[in-house]
Amino acid sequence: MSLLEKINNASCTLRLQNDWLKIFTCPVPSSDFLSFVGVAELDASRDAVLALLYDIEVATEWVWKTSEMRILEELSDDGGRVVYQRVTAPWPVSDREIISRSNGYMDPETGEAFITIECLPDFLPPNTNAVRVPQLEGAWNIMPLGEDSCRVVFRLHLEPGGEIPSWLANIAVIDTPYHTLQNMREMVKREKYRIPVDAPFKQSSKDIVRNYKEFIAD
Repeated sequence: MSLLEKINNASCTLRLQNDWLKIFTCPVPSSDFLSFVGVAELDASRDAVLALLYDIEVATEWVWKTSEMRILEELSDDGGRVVYQRVTAPWPVSDREIISRSNGYMDPETGEAFITIECLPDFLPPNTNAVRVPQLEGAWNIMPLGEDSCRVVFRLHLEPGGEIPSWLANIAVIDTPYHTLQNMREMVKREKYRIPVDAPFKQSSKDIVRNYKEFIAD
């Protein structure tokens, strides 16, 4: 069972709520670091959100604290990607770098898109200028609600590595989903994201992790 499947609403705390966004933090088995679940309802199509997610070149404009993001490898066998991401940190904390693999799935009946994110910390040799994140698991679920509206569920847990105290990281854990989803909300309004992306999603409903029912309930 994946980490995403273990997280459930019963153990989570609602940390922020407004008319379009809810953010929960959740304990994770055998970790001192909290995960988060962000749920956003956007006035944008599913395809607009997917087009933004696949536009790696603009990631530094909207993904919170990201100073660099680039594709390391396109995986032709299953349509996945290996991506490098550098996350800035305030002095005296060192920047973090994340190497992750993403894979996309599409439910042919409901149109729900699902993108998994898993850590590949050993994909590149060690870097003395940043701390390599050793563990990460996350996902995006994008569910069409109408022609120009969708629900986005963003889930993530990471072990930051290095010497960051868990109590300090846990105080700021909602900053990532809040600012990232707030920026996404504005970015998807751009004209360029009206053009659907030709993403190589696997057509499958069984591969989509959907244990977010309680999080999206009013």
